[in-house]
Amino acid sequence: MIYLDPKSDIAFKKLFGNITHKNILISFLNSILQRPEGLKIVDVVINDPTNVPDTRSSKLSIVDVRCTDQSGCLYVVEMQMVDQKDYAARAQYYSSIALVRQLDAGESYNKLIPVIFVGILNFELFIKSKEYLAHHLILDSVTHAHELKHLEFHFVELPKFTKELDQLDNILEKWVYFMKNAEHLQSVPASFKEKELTDAFNILAQSNWSKPELESYDRYLDNVRSNINQLDTALAKGKKERSIEIAIKMLKADTNLEVIAELTDLSIEQIKQLRHKP
Repeated sequence: MIYLDPKSDIAFKKLFGNITHKNILISFLNSILQRPEGLKIVDVVINDPTNVPDTRSSKLSIVDVRCTDQSGCLYVVEMQMVDQKDYAARAQYYSSIALVRQLDAGESYNKLIPVIFVGILNFELFIKSKEYLAHHLILDSVTHAHELKHLEFHFVELPKFTKELDQLDNILEKWVYFMKNAEHLQSVPASFKEKELTDAFNILAQSNWSKPELESYDRYLDNVRSNINQLDTALAKGKKERSIEIAIKMLKADTNLEVIAELTDLSIEQIKQLRHKP
């Protein structure tokens, strides 16, 4: 069996942005948020219809849902699967927008419901921490009391999760393993007995995707490869330009050609040609 990558835009939305599979979304969120019994999510509603899988283009993987917990409380969860610079600032920015847009002009602040941000990251964000799951709340700096409850942030850093299949202890670890490794598996692991997880694998099975969906998925992968190639090309160009600058300075200092070649990775012929540069 071939499974598609849940970290790709279209697969991410197909898994978590489709209300017909809300059991998967509820299970995933409850595992990440680690809420105690009595506060677990029991129902979700997709807030933005653009969250449905988009088979024609590759947009940001954002799933915006309104959740109801066991106590009847409502809150908004914004899920993102994005890899980019300044991600922490971006998470706070979009969460603030989700909070602000709840009220129309003149409406009371008591109508605001909390916004919870969940970020699934394919890169390391918090360099000082080795933990793959991070919960960030607004706390009093002295008492650590959690009084400002309208914004909170939860991040899963996939590269920090290193457990193997036979080491998984709970459904949280199974979900994180699934997000990181599903595309490399050939069958549903025997230990993944939870219906939500087996349903998730079924959704990712290539044989269950339509031709337009697979074409969109291939375009996404091609776009990723193109971006990586452009970045590698830019880095290589920058490295070569820097080597040339260093070589010119060393030539002016009458440095031995072999030494310059060793330090800059330029050939002797390339270095000789630089002698004619101003």
